[in-house]
Amino acid sequence: MGLFRIKHTNFEEIFSFKDLDTLDEEEWKIFDRLNEESWKQRYQYEKTIVDSIIVDNPHIKNVLELGSGPGVLSQYILKDNRNLNYHLVDKPFAKKYFDEHNFNGTFFVKDLSNSFDTSGLMDCYDLIITNDFLEHVLNPHIIVKTIYELTNKNSVYLISNPNWRMAHQFLYRGLFDFDNLLYFLYVHGFECVGLYGSQLKTPNYPRVSSETLLPEEHLYDWNHYLVFKHREDFNV
Repeated sequence: MGLFRIKHTNFEEIFSFKDLDTLDEEEWKIFDRLNEESWKQRYQYEKTIVDSIIVDNPHIKNVLELGSGPGVLSQYILKDNRNLNYHLVDKPFAKKYFDEHNFNGTFFVKDLSNSFDTSGLMDCYDLIITNDFLEHVLNPHIIVKTIYELTNKNSVYLISNPNWRMAHQFLYRGLFDFDNLLYFLYVHGFECVGLYGSQLKTPNYPRVSSETLLPEEHLYDWNHYLVFKHREDFNV
């Protein structure tokens, strides 16, 4: 059998990964989308999910949101949960918006694309949120490993994961298909204990082999909101 040689391909032209906004140092320099009614409705819906998690876990006091953008979701959450100690992490332009709007919470400027410097953060959080964030970073292993270290068996980890059907920007295609994401979190010490759907729906593309665990009623959800806790049998 002869060696099959793959023709040289300009992947940058095909996949346009240079256009991934989270790899741009000036991400969040433009905030036009935050004024769109659809985004306001989305944040309001996500706030109800977090409210439900807090009701089920009344011990939650300290919250960390990674890749928070300027922190709009946090303000919806804090409006009815004023006792929360809420920390946010993102880039300088996001903090600029946060400061200019006198948002509540504590904002940390860090580049999470390929590392996770935890200096200044607490040793442990009751709730950590990554909202459409993991799929953009160069090293999701580092992020999830560090999240595990910043949580304990009573903590909750909420992930908003875009459905591939909505043509989102994925740095690693396939890793965030439903089954693959569950496996990725499982080998990093997290077990999925809950799933919330989305108000928006995607085009009706057929189920793929990496979605065997995805319930039929959530197949076309725009996002999947997954709740994780520490695996009881996991040893670091």
